[in-house]
Amino acid sequence: MINIDPIWLPENQQQLFRNMLNAMSYPGRCYPIPTRPQTGHSVLSVLASFLDVHVSLADPDQILNKEDWSMLQMQSSSTEQADYIVCDGRLGCRFEPKLGSLKHPEQSATLFLLVAQLNAGEQKLELTGPGILTKEYLTLHGLEPQWLEKREEWVMDFPMGVDVFFVDNTQISALPRTTKIKVI
Repeated sequence: MINIDPIWLPENQQQLFRNMLNAMSYPGRCYPIPTRPQTGHSVLSVLASFLDVHVSLADPDQILNKEDWSMLQMQSSSTEQADYIVCDGRLGCRFEPKLGSLKHPEQSATLFLLVAQLNAGEQKLELTGPGILTKEYLTLHGLEPQWLEKREEWVMDFPMGVDVFFVDNTQISALPRTTKIKVI
């Protein structure tokens, strides 16, 4: 009998994909990662549900191992050219991602930032914008503040910019480029 990690099963990927869509639709809300990998970080579940062979991924902090890459079957790329970038949020940003163009803003990068914990910690964000009725609050533990500063620079020329997912070991939350952030 072949032992397949549950993160590769379609029903698990579909549920997580739905949670990721909800996270983008309702910025700052946290949604569960229903199935985590047998080994490694839960971001592998997120990547397995969201990405395919037609996009590129950069992993500057070497979060994924060789076996993860072979299972994902996606192109490795530089951080400056990648469609998707996975990073350790505790470390500072050392690159400039693709921001798209006025003609093609969809050709920008999406970042997956690993944090120690969502809904806990020292950083509290007040969020406003599309998908938020009045205000939403997101608390983060284990995020280098430089990421928030860089994100503000990257989304300054909307519709260009980046979308960000925060990922801890059990849940995800998203900040689309349209979300305004105030650190409180």
